[in-house]
This record gives sequence, structure tokens and C-alpha cells, in this order.
Amino acid sequence: MKFFSYYLPQFHEIPENDEWWGKGFTEWVNVKKAEPLYPGHIQPKHPLNNDYYNLLDKETVKRQTGLMKEFGLYGMIYYHYYFKGKLLLEKPAENLLSWKDIQQPFFFCWANHDWNRSWEGKKEVLVKQEYGGMDDWEKHFQYLLPFFQDERYEKKNNMPLFLLFKCGFSEKDEMFAYFDKRCKDYGFDGIFLIETFEGSRGKGGLTGSFANFKEKCAHVTKAVHTREPVTASLAYSYYIFNDLIPIINRRLHYEIGRLVNQPYLYRFDGNKLYKKMINESARLDAIHGLFFEWDNSPRHKNRGYVINPPSKQLFVEYMDTIKHDEYVFVNAWNEWAEGMMLEPTEEYGYRYLEWISEWLKNNENH
Repeated sequence: MKFFSYYLPQFHEIPENDEWWGKGFTEWVNVKKAEPLYPGHIQPKHPLNNDYYNLLDKETVKRQTGLMKEFGLYGMIYYHYYFKGKLLLEKPAENLLSWKDIQQPFFFCWANHDWNRSWEGKKEVLVKQEYGGMDDWEKHFQYLLPFFQDERYEKKNNMPLFLLFKCGFSEKDEMFAYFDKRCKDYGFDGIFLIETFEGSRGKGGLTGSFANFKEKCAHVTKAVHTREPVTASLAYSYYIFNDLIPIINRRLHYEIGRLVNQPYLYRFDGNKLYKKMINESARLDAIHGLFFEWDNSPRHKNRGYVINPPSKQLFVEYMDTIKHDEYVFVNAWNEWAEGMMLEPTEEYGYRYLEWISEWLKNNENH
């Protein structure tokens, strides 16, 4: 099994973030200004040894790669922000491409959503996602091609992996049929497109919505990925008697908190979500996701929510359920402002990296 972990490149300054969020903005700004919103809420979280790194620093990437390998992770999934020719946060991946001495396997997840002011509870669009036509697709492909051709870029059956974050746009089928053809023109056997399934509330529960999703996948799609913790959260909500009261509770507490000017942050039980992953998500014919906890209050304050971590026992049970899979995608290596990080913290040390390493050692013969 190859563990790939999502990798957020927003730990360096760019002009756009300076304009939108203030001079010197990086993800660390939100992380550092986080505050506890209920008794026992551990915020802010701190990187081990005060390592508030800059991803443009080569030594940082070397250190991350060494840590990844030490604990058994195979590689990183770089978020790729491309808006009809406009790039954002592209420098870490471009640097890795040029730093051939850093043996870090990787591939892209195209985070093809609008950028907006959601952190402030607003809907103002900062950069709109548009797909254009064939000329635009060719420009995008030519940008991706040097990455695809790099020996460290992950390929399956001579097809570069490309993970698609949002799948419901009208140009999708034609665009990726074009990408598939252009990959073949350059000596690959096509593109290995992975579409992201996050679940939906609908007839047939999780299994039914998964089957419906696969029917709408592009013709060149080679796999579907169940992104966690979103898939598990929606699977839990299919059972209305489990979910109706929590939904009412969440809204009621939020409104009361707003009226009395006291923040309220809704909390989910990670063990319950893991049980859904074990009982339902793991049965789906997909590349499965993995998460350990979630807390996006550094970005959204009381508009966010928390998922408490699962027990190690349930983590092992879930992994044992999917242990014959070729890949698992971990959310995430360094999503510090959403409370998902494998990187070591002052609060927990190397806990989740150690869980993965131990599970891998116990299953090294599979």
C-alpha cells in the first residue's frame, strides 16, 4: 500500500494573498491567531520545535521528505491551483520539479474551485474557476507535461495520476478526453484520472449515491477517491435518526451563542465517523481516504467545526479493512488551519505518523 498525503502549498507569501489578507500572509497567520472556543479546546496548535517554515526553503522540503520516508509514507499530493492560465501557490511544486536531488514522489490534485472570502463568512469571489476551450486545455496540459515526465511523478500502468477535486462541470468529459489523447501523444498510455467522491444525501444511502456518481464520471476516469472526513460525515447523515437531533442541536446552539455573543463550535465524534468508514465507505470500489482529526476554527472561528480524533483501535480496524488496496490518500500532511496535519506538533508529538508506521510494520508481508 502506498500512503500519499495531501500537501498544502500555502506556507509562503504571494502577492495575491498580500492583497486579500494583508502583507506577509501565509497559512501560519491563521494558525497563530487561533484561540480556544470551549473548555478543553486545544488551540492554537504549535509545530514541533517552533518550526514555522517557509516552503520556498529547500532545506524544509528535504526535512519533510525525510520525515515522510522515516514513517513509511510514500509521497505527497500537491494541491494544484490553475484558473484558465492563472496559477496560484505554484512555486513549491515548481521548485520540487527543479530539485531533482529530493526524492519525493508526488502527483497533483487540481483544486478546481473558486477562491472566495469564505474564511470571513462571505461569498465574494476572489478568483473564479473557468475552464475555457481546447486552446486553454492545451496550455494547461503543456504546463503539466514536465511534471508528468518527471520520474518522481506517480504513474500507474504508464499513466500519470491526476486527482480532480470538483467533478461537476460541463467541460469535464471533453477536457479529460483531450488530456488523455495528449498524454498518449507524448508516450504515456493515457491519463489516470481520479475523481473525488464526497457523498451526498439521497436515495440509496452512500452506496446508491456512489453508484450514481460513478455513472457521471468522465469516460477516461480510472478510479474514484472517497475523500475523508467528508464522505464519512455524509454517510452518518443518511441515518436521519442519528443525524436529525445533532443538526437541530448545532443550529440551536449556534443561534443562542450568536445572541449572547458567545462562540459555539460544533463537535463530531471521530469514532462514529470511523465506524461509518469501516461499515460503508470501505466497501466501495474506490481509492480510500484517511483522516485523524479536524478543526477548522483557525480559519472560520465559530462557523467551523471540530472532529475529535478516533481511537487507535478503530484506525487499525479501518486500515485492516482496506489493507489490500494499492493506495490510500491521507488528509493531510500540513492542513494546519483545518486541524489535519501529520507533521509533528508540540501538543501530540509524532502520534499519527507513529500510528501509520506501526500499522505498516505489522502488515509488511501483505
